[in-house]
Amino acid sequence: MRQALTVALMGVALAMTATLALLSMTSLPFEGVLFEAVSAFGTVGLSTGITADFPQAGQLILVLLMYVGRLGPITLVSALALRERTRRYELPEERPVIGY
Repeated sequence: MRQALTVALMGVALAMTATLALLSMTSLPFEGVLFEAVSAFGTVGLSTGITADFPQAGQLILVLLMYVGRLGPITLVSALALRERTRRYELPEERPVIGY
């Protein structure tokens, strides 16, 4: 449950950070820029048609967002799932006596 919440919140944070960065570069409306950023992160292939209006740096942000959206969640889930866990039990140290 924590892993899913971590991946979801990191995705939202990344999409919002990219949206704010794109908004600082252009004077395009918030809804259009947000749609472009979320669409790029989700790699769904949808666009409002304003991608060409972004400067080169804005288009690079969208490209990086697409790349991270494709590989990032998979890598993050793998890293969280494979990290070392502490044992919450102990094995018996003596040989148990069976059958008397």
